Amino acid sequence: MSEQSEHGQNHGPGETATERSGHGEHGLHHGTAADTAAENDVRIAPVPYDDWDHELFSVINHPRKLPQANVLGIFQRHPALARAFLTFNMHLNTTTLPVRVRELAVLRVAWRRGSRYEWASHVLIARKAGVTEAEIDEVRTGADTLLNRAVDELDTDSGLSDATYAALAADLDEHQLMDLVFTIGAYTMLTMALNTFGVELDPVISEENFSFPKREWYSHKREG
Repeated sequence: MSEQSEHGQNHGPGETATERSGHGEHGLHHGTAADTAAENDVRIAPVPYDDWDHELFSVINHPRKLPQANVLGIFQRHPALARAFLTFNMHLNTTTLPVRVRELAVLRVAWRRGSRYEWASHVLIARKAGVTEAEIDEVRTGADTLLNRAVDELDTDSGLSDATYAALAADLDEHQLMDLVFTIGAYTMLTMALNTFGVELDPVISEENFSFPKREWYSHKREG
């Protein structure tokens, strides 16, 4: 996928972690979905790469074939859902919102929501967009930054305080404010799917110092 300007780079599920880390295509191990789930505590296993319908991803990457990525393998399980969500995701990744702003927000969502997959993937994207290690650490530690506050308020209260909204509006126009809120919401929804279905990290990426915070709503994970 081609690089675009700061206000319109294409990233997210459309550009895989395999591509971002500079590795080529990798074949998935074969076997039934039930076998994979039993071995790896995966609730829904990705479709094996050799069985992909690459046309399904034409909305985000036409006409080039995408390399293996577990998140895309999951979308292969539900083509109608994939087309709808990836069309929306393509908008979110080509909006007026500055890329650094978008990626810092997505990282905070991933951290709060306990999504190793989203965190590890978007750390790579964030670095490529110029996000510094100090800024990544601010996400990890929950520093009192404007974007951290925005994500935390939306995640906790499903809304923004007047003070946070006014601070954002000082730098972002109306379209950017809308794009920010919808981006945070969409990636929160994606973490729900990644966490629920047990989507594993792709072989070419690491956890990137991820140790999700203990939250009451997440305490049921892997229990029972």
